[in-house]
Amino acid sequence: MKLVKLTLLDKFRSLNKIDGEDFVVNFREDEPNESWKEFHPYCFAGLNGSGKSNVLEALANIFYHLECCTLNSEYSEYLKSSEFQKSKGIPTSYELEYYIIPKDSDKRSENDFVNVIIRKEKNEAPKIKIKAQDQKEEGVSFQVLSESIRTFLPELVIGYSSGENEILSLPFIKSRLLQLDEYYYHLKNIGKIELKYDLDKKPESSLVYMDYHMSQAILLSNFLLQDNTTLEPIKNQLDIDRLDSFRLVINNHKLYHKDDDLDMGYLLPLVKDTVDKLRKCSTINYFEKKDNGDEYLEYLDFYVDNATKEAFRKHFVTPLRLFKAFQVLSLLNLRVIDKDLKKEIYKSDSLYAMYKIPTYKEQEHIFHFNLFKIKKNDSSDKMLLKAFSDGEHQFLHTMGICLMLQDKNTLFLLDEPETHFNPEWRSEFISLLKESLGMSGVNHLMRDIIITSHSPFIISDCYPDKVIIFDKGKQPQNAIDLNVETFGTSVNLLTNKIFKRKNTIGNYSLSKIAEFRKRSLNGEETNKLIEEINNELGDSIEKLILIKEISQIENIK
Repeated sequence: MKLVKLTLLDKFRSLNKIDGEDFVVNFREDEPNESWKEFHPYCFAGLNGSGKSNVLEALANIFYHLECCTLNSEYSEYLKSSEFQKSKGIPTSYELEYYIIPKDSDKRSENDFVNVIIRKEKNEAPKIKIKAQDQKEEGVSFQVLSESIRTFLPELVIGYSSGENEILSLPFIKSRLLQLDEYYYHLKNIGKIELKYDLDKKPESSLVYMDYHMSQAILLSNFLLQDNTTLEPIKNQLDIDRLDSFRLVINNHKLYHKDDDLDMGYLLPLVKDTVDKLRKCSTINYFEKKDNGDEYLEYLDFYVDNATKEAFRKHFVTPLRLFKAFQVLSLLNLRVIDKDLKKEIYKSDSLYAMYKIPTYKEQEHIFHFNLFKIKKNDSSDKMLLKAFSDGEHQFLHTMGICLMLQDKNTLFLLDEPETHFNPEWRSEFISLLKESLGMSGVNHLMRDIIITSHSPFIISDCYPDKVIIFDKGKQPQNAIDLNVETFGTSVNLLTNKIFKRKNTIGNYSLSKIAEFRKRSLNGEETNKLIEEINNELGDSIEKLILIKEISQIENIK
């Protein structure tokens, strides 16, 4: 998948018309070609409030609404109700153009791309126009959305935010509720309908948000089913020797709010095959009976050795299939959301809706990971995953998911993914991302990556035609159109050109330099002042300039 252009025809968040012109983000103007096979992520750069993250939110909301329009409405009470209307989406009006290789195609070259334009007018349902490269424009028209066009939508839209922009997660949460609705539908109709809930293909929704719980699923799926060569980027960077052991805890619960559906029984029968497979892979498992009815608590303990990995390979085959199994089990933890709150979340476009989702103790969850231990290099100790730093978890999120993608049409929406990284990791982020994708053997034609960042290290690893600069109140512009070289450029120069920051040190230390300059002008003895400057200030261009100025003043005397 390769994005071409996003045009917002109406206001969305802070994004609005500029001087009467629609807000436009141009990603690329060239036709599919050999260079599209190379790894080149897009980087959105600009000051806070310039609209970078809003573009990610717009894309996430667009693909969520397209899913709602193309999923089987029978599966969800919300999609069947009058509260959902195909004509009402967020953003309200837009045009999105991209190239994609249809997922039912057995070919994977730049010649297999089709051009897709999705257009939504205000108060109208979105329409789609699909054109093959060798097809003439005449005779190709927009058509209404249907389930059959899902092959022309991305198979995965992966979202991640460092935590500063949690509103990005809202369409992903809504998508998970749709997945839960579908699960409930099939659970209630076991034996009544011919449709089968195929666990190898579920969840059907393409939207995946990487949070802490998903981080654990990602790490497990990779360390159990990837070979050591593929795992090298993660193992080397985090100094990991191996996965030592972990526990899965499964609760046989009913709905938390039983009055929401009196006919709903226990929630696990639909995933019986998955739970059976996990039991067969476990080193030991045992049950803890509860006093209330048939509810029980089951513990599956895993000591990870070659036999454990072979068992997982036999039953789950690929890391992505194991990850999807964990996704479905984790989905059932949303049972704590009652019908009224679910409706409120579906209808909301506000950040505050997410804070209404109740948090419960792990005992109330259907499924959770526990006692997750990692063996580090050069240490006999086993480290709990919870003891990892924020930066290490962030690394697992972003790099780990890359290893599992195979040839899925994927759009990455990464909002400041390097926030918790140390300077060394920030400078290596793009190369590590490239290495992780390369280790997984992915076809770069199948994915597009958008990263928002304030880090000049990341910008300096991106080519200028892939850096889009945001400035509040102006149209986003490609760095190459602004004559801003980015690739391999000094971080100080990029800080000056893009973030309008000419100084290389902080404001407080700048104020100290101003004080020293004033003292020099007031006649303080030069050598003593320079000695004090060297003792108090570290090396910087500003310090060198100050000392040169003071020396020149002395010479004038």
